[in-house]
Amino acid sequence: MTIEQRFDNIQNQLNTVCELLQLSITSLNTKKAVARFLNKSEKTIDNYINNYTFIENKHYFINENNRVEFIPFAIVEFKKNPNHKIKMIEVKKEEKITLSETSSKILKGLIS
Repeated sequence: MTIEQRFDNIQNQLNTVCELLQLSITSLNTKKAVARFLNKSEKTIDNYINNYTFIENKHYFINENNRVEFIPFAIVEFKKNPNHKIKMIEVKKEEKITLSETSSKILKGLIS
């Protein structure tokens, strides 16, 4: 067998594996299947939807029966990407402005 034939054989096997993977991934459209795939509870999946960890029309959509249906490839990408585990929390600091005595008297005069 030549190198080209081996390469073609490997390419065909890879295509077959990809087709099989696509068939198995298409079953990732229900909450139960997604929870099992991500090794999370169904409640956690609900929380992901409610706190916008899962983004509508990216990770899931609402179907014609008004039910949540997941997008399999986005769920696989979600599992591969660990960035969703890190939540950025913004801390808002109050800025205090110190006014001069003159400015303070002017403002007090406007309020009174």
